[in-house]
Amino acid sequence: MRQTEQAAGRGGAELKRVEVVVDTLASLRGPGESLAEVAHDARNMVTALGLYCDLLQEPGVLTPAYQHYGSELRLVATSSRRLVEKLAALDTGIAPVGAKALDASTPKSGRNTSQRWEIAPAEPITNLAAEVMANRNLLAALAGPSIVLTVDAASGAQPVKLTGEDLTRVLVNLVKNAAEAMPAGGRIAITLQERMADGAEMPLLVLAVEDNGPGIPDQTLERVFESGFSTRSQGAAPGGSWPAAHRGLGLSITRSMIEAAGGQVLASNLPQAGARLEIELPIRVL
Repeated sequence: MRQTEQAAGRGGAELKRVEVVVDTLASLRGPGESLAEVAHDARNMVTALGLYCDLLQEPGVLTPAYQHYGSELRLVATSSRRLVEKLAALDTGIAPVGAKALDASTPKSGRNTSQRWEIAPAEPITNLAAEVMANRNLLAALAGPSIVLTVDAASGAQPVKLTGEDLTRVLVNLVKNAAEAMPAGGRIAITLQERMADGAEMPLLVLAVEDNGPGIPDQTLERVFESGFSTRSQGAAPGGSWPAAHRGLGLSITRSMIEAAGGQVLASNLPQAGARLEIELPIRVL
C-alpha cells in the first residue's frame, strides 16, 4: 500500500512536469526560432518520456508478462534524447564542459538563442550479445505482426566500440528495410556470431540481418549504402524490391556508425530468396 501511495505521489509530480512541457508546444518553431530552441522543448518531451519509463517499472504497475515494455521504451527514449542533442549541436555547436541547459520553465522571450548544448559521451557496449537481445522485442514490434522475427545471439558476448544507442539505430534501420520489402509478411532472422579472419589474433563479431523477401536488385548491391540512393527512385514497384530505406538515408547512416566503430557492413542476396546485411565489428580491447 505504501509503495502504491509513493508511486501515486511521484505520478502526480511527474504529471505537473509533463503539463509544463506540454505548455511549450504552442510556441514550437515560431518565426525566428532557432533549431536549438525547438530541440530544447523536444528534449523536455523526451525527458518526460523517460520519467514515464520510471513509472512503468515501479512494482505492481505492469504485470510480469508486460514488464519488458518499460525497458524497451527506455531504449527508444535514450536514443531519441541523443538525437535531439545532436540536432541542437548542428545549430549552435557543442558547449564547453559545465554549460547549463535552459530550464523548462524559462519563458521563450527569456531564452538565449546562442545557447550551446553539451553532448555527453555515450559509453561503448561491453557485451554485444546482451545488447542485441535487449532490442529483440522492440524490433519484433517494429517488424509488425505479419513478420516472424528471430534473434540468435548465443555467442558474441564481447565489448565493441559501438554504443548501445547506435546499435538500436542500426538494427531499427535494417529491420525496417527488411519488413518494408515484405508487405505480405515473411521472416527476419538476426544472428550474432564470432568469426576468425585469416591471420587475425582475435575473432570478428558478425551481426547479420536476413529476410526471405525479394532481395536486392543485383545492379544496386554496390549502391545501397550511398546517401540518397533508394531502389524506389529506380522505378521499382512497391513490394517488388528491397526499399533501401526512406529517402535513401537509413543504410548510409548505418554504414557511418559501423565504420566509426571500426567495422564494416556488406549487402548480399541469399541463394534461395531474400537479402542479407552483414556487419563485422572488431572486439574492443579493454
